[in-house]
Parts: sequence; structure tokens; C-alpha cells
Amino acid sequence: MALAYVITLEKDIPESAAYTKAASGRALARESDRLDTAARTKGVPAITSLLSESTEALAKQMRDEGFDPSKMRLPPEQWYPAADGLKTIRGLAEHVSAKLNDFKQPNPILRDLKAKEALLAAAEKARVKFHFTKADLATQK
Repeated sequence: MALAYVITLEKDIPESAAYTKAASGRALARESDRLDTAARTKGVPAITSLLSESTEALAKQMRDEGFDPSKMRLPPEQWYPAADGLKTIRGLAEHVSAKLNDFKQPNPILRDLKAKEALLAAAEKARVKFHFTKADLATQK
């Protein structure tokens, strides 16, 4: 399973090139524990604290795994200001750049962060909220 952290926007924005650049996120998911520690060190929200999922997607996943979502109370989808995401992404990029040896593969992490920053900057300009979503890239082909 190729897990990735992708950005989900509350609504589409005109800067479609930003969507393409921000597509991956595998390095962020792979190093999520170290990045959470880095976020605490930098005093910014962790990527994992900005994760959310649509209620419909959660219900579908539960049905696929044999559970009845109507018998459970599913959490509502949470949206965050793009400025919060930018604070996290920029803080993490600064930390990773300063502590390259603390990460197994810092260059892919920095590429993912730079791409996410471009999309979040466009979202902030358009005043569109976001959240990170866990995605299985193997099933999205």
C-alpha cells in the first residue's frame, strides 16, 4: 500500500497547476512520526493533527471492510484555514533543511513540502479551507 498525505480543499481553486504539483505526499506519510516530532519542536501543528476525511468516504471504507456505518457515529469532516497548513509546512521545511541527517530521505520530504506549500498558498489567496487526507495511491490509479 502506497500511503500518502494529500491536500483536500473545501472547493476547487483556479490554480489547477498547484493541484498537479501537490499530488504526491508519500514521503510525508512515510516519515510522519519524525515529522510530528519536528512539528512539536518547531511549535507548529503536526500534519496528523490536520487530517480529516469526508463522512461519505469513511462510510464507504467501513462498508468495504464489512461494518455497518449506520450503527456508528462518524466524525464530521474538519476544515482548517490554509494559513494553518502553511505554518506547518514552512516550519517543517525549515526543520528538515536544518536537520537533514535526522531523516532517512530528506530530499523527497522537502519536495513534498514545497509542492504542498504551493497549493496551500493558492488556497490561502483564494480563502479556501483545507485538510490533509490519507490516500492509498495504489488504489487511485
